[in-house]
Amino acid sequence: MAQSKEERAAYDRAYREANKEKLAANRKARYEANREKELAKSKAWYEANREEALANHKTYREANKEAISASNKAWYEANREKILAYKKAYQKANREKILAYKKAYQKANKEAVIARNAKHRARKRNLIPVHLRDCPHEKKRLVEIYKLRSILSEATGVQHHVDHMWPLNDGGPHWSGNLQVIPAEENLSKNASVCEDTKATIIKSLYTFESERSI
Repeated sequence: MAQSKEERAAYDRAYREANKEKLAANRKARYEANREKELAKSKAWYEANREEALANHKTYREANKEAISASNKAWYEANREKILAYKKAYQKANREKILAYKKAYQKANKEAVIARNAKHRARKRNLIPVHLRDCPHEKKRLVEIYKLRSILSEATGVQHHVDHMWPLNDGGPHWSGNLQVIPAEENLSKNASVCEDTKATIIKSLYTFESERSI
C-alpha cells in the first residue's frame, strides 16, 4: 500500500533517529573521501552567497549564545595544553610581526590603550564599581578623558596626566567621575591621599550616578 507524504516523512524521521551514528559515520566517510571537492564547493557557495552566509551565522550565534559559549569552553578545556603550545610556538615564530602589530595598534589607539591599562590596574585592586565593569558608556567616557589629556598636552606643550582625585592607592574608585586632567607636574606633586570631605563628595556622586542610571 502506498504511503502518504506524512507517513513517509514520519518513517524517515524515525529511521534517522534510530541510525544517527551510522548516518553520521557515512557522512564523515563521504566527506573524507571527497574532502578537496567538498571544500571547493563550500568555498564557491560562500563566495557567491557571502552576505546571506554572514547573516545566517549571525542569526545562529544570537539564537545559540549559551550553547556556543558552553561548547567553546568545553573544547578549550579539552585542548588547553595543545592550544597553549600552539600559541607559544606561534608567538616564537612570529615575534617581530606581533611586536610590529602591537606597536602600530598602540600608536593608532593610544587613548584606548592607556584607558584599558588603567582599568586593568584598577580591576586588580577591585576598585572598579561592579555596575560599571562592563558598561560601554563608561568605557567611552574613559576613552574621551584620555583623549582630552592628549589634546591638552599637544595644545599647551605641557605634559598632562589623567589623575584620580581620590587615588587608587588610597582606595579611590576607578570611574570617570573620579578622574580629572591636570598638568603632570601637579599630579606628581600630589599627596597619595585626600581629605574625608573629598571622599564623601566622590562617594555621593557615584551613588547619585548609579541611582540615575537605574531609572
